[in-house]
Amino acid sequence: MNEIEKEVTLSSKYQVVIPKEAREMTHLEAGDKLLLTISAGGQILLWKKPKNYTAHMKGLGKELWRGININQYVKTLRKEWN
Repeated sequence: MNEIEKEVTLSSKYQVVIPKEAREMTHLEAGDKLLLTISAGGQILLWKKPKNYTAHMKGLGKELWRGININQYVKTLRKEWN
């Protein structure tokens, strides 16, 4: 996905219109929920809120477990707890 930078104007009602190109790139539709984050540097970031967090997070980090026997790993941890 290519990055885009567009100028938008804050209305008197403190609203902005997300440009069509940005909506299409992010598959935004009317009624979608967005999350607003303000960075430590004062930047405003908008994120499309996942409709289902479980589906969104599924598979994240799986590359960390490649080549590791999960059952053996858990057994080893449990022994350490005792």
